[in-house]
Amino acid sequence: MQPLVSVIVATYKRDEILLRALNSLATQTYKNFEIILVDDNANDEWNSKVSEVVKKFKSDYPEITLKYIVNKTNQGSAKTRNIGIDASTGEFITFLDDDDIYLPENIEKQIENMISANADFGITDLDMFYDDESLCEKRTRYFIKSTEKEDLIKYHLMHHLAGTDTMIFKKDYLLKIGGFDPIDVGDEFYLMFKAIENGGKFTYLKGCFVKAYVHKGEGGLSSGDGKIDGENRLHEFKKKYFDHLSKNEIKYIVARHYSVIAFAELRRKRFPAFFQNAIKAFFTSPINCLKILKEHS
Repeated sequence: MQPLVSVIVATYKRDEILLRALNSLATQTYKNFEIILVDDNANDEWNSKVSEVVKKFKSDYPEITLKYIVNKTNQGSAKTRNIGIDASTGEFITFLDDDDIYLPENIEKQIENMISANADFGITDLDMFYDDESLCEKRTRYFIKSTEKEDLIKYHLMHHLAGTDTMIFKKDYLLKIGGFDPIDVGDEFYLMFKAIENGGKFTYLKGCFVKAYVHKGEGGLSSGDGKIDGENRLHEFKKKYFDHLSKNEIKYIVARHYSVIAFAELRRKRFPAFFQNAIKAFFTSPINCLKILKEHS
């Protein structure tokens, strides 16, 4: 008997793109799953739009279990995903952002890998695309050479073993570590850090089985001041672990931080701030700066 998988979908101000995400679940080669869709709009107009998406999906795919939950007040992405986790009944839990898609073999490949490794949590690689389907970035976890706790913490601080769409957990372990912290920028980073720090067994599946989308010019917590404030808080968090890292590893993290801030400023066309942070990144470590650019090109 295949174990039941719960796919948590938190949604906010999406309708047609949300339907695309849900439809990608209908094409999964793995059939024993449920969808937990949590509507965080707290707005009658948007609740109505999402309700119509749900009706259409259920009409098209009556054989798929979809639980639809509506938040009475806006909770943010982290709390909304936790609401989905609490409502889930699967042995394993995955996540799908409402503007992304699973490729057909995603759940099957992840479950096979988790069972084979007897793991508590795991990730895959991640490919990111613009809306026109052109490739934005490939995040290949080539650097994972060890699954020892201290090594995983180092990898995560430097490279981020994250990307919500790529993550899978045993539900029991996810509940044990407390789910997502109520932080909406970087919530997946902090969740993965807790998963590693608590000593669960980790597995990495090479290959990408999802498509994540980057929307040019879109606002929200993941862009603008929210993005920059979140990145600054994350950098302060990382500093607490610098005494476990080499000087070059610290330089890589600092250069990466300034690079992320620079590109966030570039996206909102604040060119002086872009150049200021790009220069900081380069002079922190020219070699690491070039390595970062190559990794994310």
